[in-house]
Amino acid sequence: MSRIRVMLVEDDDFTRSMVAGALQIQGIDIVGETGSVGPAMKMAEELKPDAAILDLDLGAGPNGIDLAVALRRRQPRIGIVILTTFEEPRLLNSKVSNPPAGAVYFVKKEIGEIELLYRGIQKAISNASNSSSSEVTPIKSKSLEGVTDSQLDTMRLVSQGLSNSQIAKLRGISEKSVEQTLSRLVANLGLHSAPDKNLRVQVSLLYSKLTGATSGGEPSETK
Repeated sequence: MSRIRVMLVEDDDFTRSMVAGALQIQGIDIVGETGSVGPAMKMAEELKPDAAILDLDLGAGPNGIDLAVALRRRQPRIGIVILTTFEEPRLLNSKVSNPPAGAVYFVKKEIGEIELLYRGIQKAISNASNSSSSEVTPIKSKSLEGVTDSQLDTMRLVSQGLSNSQIAKLRGISEKSVEQTLSRLVANLGLHSAPDKNLRVQVSLLYSKLTGATSGGEPSETK
C-alpha cells in the first residue's frame, strides 16, 4: 500500500516542524512544506500531493481557506485539512469563505493524539474522491451560536482595545449602534457584568480563548 503524500502549509516554523515530524512517524510522506500561499500553489502543481494540511491564518493576504479553494479548483481530488487555533473561521474574518466540500477542520488544542490528525487526512482524501461528498458545511462554534457577523466584528475590535467611539468611526456607524451591537453580543455570549468582571474584558478574553491566543479563564480586571 502506497504511503499518503501530504503538503503542509503553516507559517509558524516550530509548529510546521512538529506536525511534519509527528506525521512522518505515522507513515505519512511530507512531500513539501511552506508558510505562504504563493509557494504552496507552485508546490502543489509540481508535487501533486494526496492531501494538504493548511493553517487558517497565514498572515497578510489570502488565508488557508482561500488557498484550499484554489487548490481544489486545480486539483479536484486533493484532500483538504484545515488545522488551526481558531474554533470557527469567522473569528479570523467574518467574511471568510466556507472551506471546500469534504474538507476536514481541526482545532489544534483538540488534537490530543496525532492519530486523530492521521485519520482526518484519510477522511479528507476519501471525501475528495467521493463524488457524493459535494456538500459545503459551514464550520460553526457552539460558543458563537447566534452571534452575527456584525457582532463578531465588534467582538474582534473590542479585543483589540478599541473604544465604542473608535469602533463607530472605523465601521462608519453611530456610537449608539455600536452600543446596541455590543449589548446583543454580550447577551448571545451569555456574559454577565459583576464588580470584578468587566464586560469588555470578558469579551476580549473569550475572543482570545476562541482564537487560541490564550487558554481562557475567569476575567478579574475592571478596566
